[in-house]
Amino acid sequence: MTTATNPPSPLPPPPPSRSAWIALVLIGAVIVGAAAGLLAYAGGNNVPTAVLAGGSAFGATVLLLLALLNFASSRP
Repeated sequence: MTTATNPPSPLPPPPPSRSAWIALVLIGAVIVGAAAGLLAYAGGNNVPTAVLAGGSAFGATVLLLLALLNFASSRP
């Protein structure tokens, strides 16, 4: 009598700490984006320009921090 075996899954589930790191990245990016937007508005820009400055800072911060996390967690 033979028993069927299940093939191994191709990718292991992500470690639980990954979601915590992503949450920290997003929180940090929101803080940086809000600060950039407020500084732009305080510097005399109108509201749409300040929102664009904050959104740009948010996006750049997310990309930078995710790249740093990828670099730090990669194995040589």
